[in-house]
Amino acid sequence: MKQGFMEHVATILVPEFPGQPALWYAKAFLDEAGTDGSDSKTPEQSLANTLSKQVQTGREKRVRRERIKGVYRFFPASAQVKPNSSEEIIVQLSLSKQTLNDIDNLVALGKTLSRKDAITWLILEGIKTKRAYLDKLASVRNRIELLKKEVEGE
Repeated sequence: MKQGFMEHVATILVPEFPGQPALWYAKAFLDEAGTDGSDSKTPEQSLANTLSKQVQTGREKRVRRERIKGVYRFFPASAQVKPNSSEEIIVQLSLSKQTLNDIDNLVALGKTLSRKDAITWLILEGIKTKRAYLDKLASVRNRIELLKKEVEGE
């Protein structure tokens, strides 16, 4: 592997697998490199510490870290920061086992951080796909509301 640890993490691993802890990136790098690349007795921990320190001190500007449930997780610095959750509404729903398995696959492969994020992403993608249909429904609903008001006004 020609790239050094920080270069590889910042340009390949974090963009492809955002939201992982430092130790995960260290293990992935060592697995790909086929060598530990470190004189340390614990090369994984040594590389994880390097990543944490480089990002914490601002020396590595292509990566940002975010503390999630007590664990620092790493994201591309250019990635959109999650909006304030004050506008979020909690919804309870039932899912089939297959749907939950699909959601868990997104989480397990690091495509999303949690089931909540996976479900939100899938909903937003569905809304984008069906935008024209949803706009038509909104128009029909608005017309119905206007007709109701017209009838109530008589």
